Amino acid sequence: MASPMQVPSVEGAVAPGTIARVRDAWLDGSHHTSAHVEIGEHILVCAPHLPFLVRAQRLLLARMVRYLAKQGITQFLDLGSGVPADGQVHQIAQQVNPDAKVVYVDIDASLAGEARALLAGEPNTAYLEADIRRPSDVLDAPETRNLLDLRKPVAVLLIETLLHLPDSDDPEGVVGSYVAALAPGSYLGISHFSPNEDLEKGLNIFSRMFGAPPAVTLRSPEQQARFFTGLEMVEPGLVPVPLWRPDTEPIDRNPHLAEVYAGLARKH
Repeated sequence: MASPMQVPSVEGAVAPGTIARVRDAWLDGSHHTSAHVEIGEHILVCAPHLPFLVRAQRLLLARMVRYLAKQGITQFLDLGSGVPADGQVHQIAQQVNPDAKVVYVDIDASLAGEARALLAGEPNTAYLEADIRRPSDVLDAPETRNLLDLRKPVAVLLIETLLHLPDSDDPEGVVGSYVAALAPGSYLGISHFSPNEDLEKGLNIFSRMFGAPPAVTLRSPEQQARFFTGLEMVEPGLVPVPLWRPDTEPIDRNPHLAEVYAGLARKH
């Protein structure tokens, strides 16, 4: 089996927290600076299709959360959330059920203050600064225990998160630990970039022009499927992001060629 395409982490690489701000700029948000816009422009020179894929994943998040809320899920754990700004999980879930509860988790200390400020006055939300590679730290944290009842179903979301975990971090083991701690009826939702020639070329160009690119690990759909081992996949299964339960016909002319896959699965 082919091994994942890995871009090793090196000194000076663009940090995930910075990438979160760049994504915010691409999503027309307000939680970034001119420096993040400039980094985003550098990335666009090398991989002009990335903003489309980022926007496609934000739309996916909304569809996935609405689906879960309509299935009766009222508890969400968003791992690698970045800044919980406009269009985030609690806003979407609470449109379906005002009692929905969400814990956001991210390791980047530079995001924590702003994230907590954004959630001030939202009693059914919490923000936890923690390393998702240590599931017990996340699941046993007061922020999690005070808001979520792990004896009842929880939806764990890893949207555009696992690509930041190299194989040396044992991402399958990390995901498996979260799933093992969940009650029957819980869900696991994932989106993940897959290896593709355009993105690999773009990363190489970025490296030559601007220095170390973001440290990422790209995984094939077959490798991504292993994260869902032992779970029941929700239709349509693991598919390119634009094809996961679209609200309308995908605007992309070739949605099946998108380099990002998404899937949602239920624990029995």
